[in-house]
Amino acid sequence: MMKNEAGVRIEEMLCQLADATRIDGEIWRAAYTLEDKTAKNILREWIEDLGLEYREDAIGNVYGRLPGTEPGTILTGSHLDTVKNGGKYDGALGVVTGVAALGYLKQSGFVPKHSLEVGGLMEEEGSRFPSGCQGSRAICGTLKEEDLEELSRDGVTLREALVSAGYQTEALKNVKRDDIRAIVELHIEQGPVLESEQKQIGIVDSIVGIVNYELTIQGSQNHAGTTSMPLRHDPVVAAAEFITESTRQMMAQAPSATLTYGAIQVFPGMQNVIADRVNLLIDLRDGSNEELLQDVVLLKRVLESIERKGFQTRLRQNDWLESVQMDPNVIRVIERHCEEKHLAYKHMNSGAGHDSMVFGKHFPTAMIFVPSIGGISHNPAEATAVADIQTGFELLCDVLKELSAQTFLSW
Repeated sequence: MMKNEAGVRIEEMLCQLADATRIDGEIWRAAYTLEDKTAKNILREWIEDLGLEYREDAIGNVYGRLPGTEPGTILTGSHLDTVKNGGKYDGALGVVTGVAALGYLKQSGFVPKHSLEVGGLMEEEGSRFPSGCQGSRAICGTLKEEDLEELSRDGVTLREALVSAGYQTEALKNVKRDDIRAIVELHIEQGPVLESEQKQIGIVDSIVGIVNYELTIQGSQNHAGTTSMPLRHDPVVAAAEFITESTRQMMAQAPSATLTYGAIQVFPGMQNVIADRVNLLIDLRDGSNEELLQDVVLLKRVLESIERKGFQTRLRQNDWLESVQMDPNVIRVIERHCEEKHLAYKHMNSGAGHDSMVFGKHFPTAMIFVPSIGGISHNPAEATAVADIQTGFELLCDVLKELSAQTFLSW
C-alpha cells in the first residue's frame, strides 16, 4: 500500500458523501430524509463493490459484513447522520474507515473467526429526533414501543417517519443483536487535546458523566447611581466571583473535569439598575461517577462561600447522565497495537456523547480517536489530516483482526 493511500481514498469517499447530501450548500443528513437515503445508497454501492455483504435493519441501520467461520460478530462503524450545517468527518469517518478496513481485509485474503461488520447507525446526533441514538438503542433492545411516539423537530413521530421512509415498525424487535462480541468505534476527537499534545491516537477510557444545573443567586435590586459600592448586594458581582473561583478550583483539584457556564441571565437586566438576581446554566462533566460526585461537592463548597456573604442561592439539578466506562480488555488490544506500531497515543475521556455510550452498557466497547484539526467539530470547517486518517485505518485493521480471533468466554 502506498503511503497514505487508504487515507486519501477515505478522504475522497467522505467528500463524495458530503457533497451528495448537501441542502443549500450545507451538509445535513437528518434521519429518514432524502439525504439519509442518498447516503445509504452510496454506502451500499461501496460495500457491495468491495465484495462485502450488505443489509439494512428495520430502524435504518446499514451494515457491511465480512463473514467469519464461527458464530459471533465484531462491530465497528459509527453514525451516518449529521448535525445541521455540520462537517464531513463527525460519525462518517468511523463508517467510511470501517468500510475501507473490511474491504482491505477481504482483498488481502483474511478470513475472520468471528464475522466483522461495519455499521452506519441512525440518528446519533438527535438533529431530527432529539433523544438521539435511536439506531444503537434499537440494537441494544432499549428502544421501546413508546419511543416511537417521540416527535421530531418538524412535527412527525418516529413511527410516522419510519413508515414514510419504507420501514416496517413491527419488525423493530428483530433489530436487537445478541451476536455482538465486541465493538470498536473510530471517531474524530472533536476537541483540541490530541493535536495540542502531538498525539496520533486517543484511546477512550470513559465517556463522561454529565450533570446540568440551573443556579439562581439572589441579591438586592437598587438604583445604580445612588447606592454606593460598599453598600451594594450585587448578585452579578457574586456570580462573577463564583464563576471565577469555581473554575480556578476545578482546574486545580479536578483536572479531568470540564465546567461550563453556558448561559447567564441578569434580572431585570437594565444598565441603571443593580440586579435583583442572576441565573446561571451549568454543565459539569467528568470521567467517572465518583469523580463527578466529588466535583459537585467542590462546586457546592464554593457556592457556600457566596452564601456566607449574605446572598441567597438556589441550585436546581436539571439532568444527571452517568458516565460509561469502556471495556478494559478491548482497550488493551488497542493499546498493544499502538505500542507495536510506535504510535504516539494517550488515554483520555470523551467529553461528548457517542453511540458507544449506549453500546458500552451492553457489549464490550471501546473507542479510537484521531485528531481534529484546531479541535473544530459540528462545523463545516471540521477536518482531520489524511495522515491521521491513514493511522486510524491501519490501527483499526489490526485491532479488528485480533478481536475477530478472540475467544470471548475467557474475558
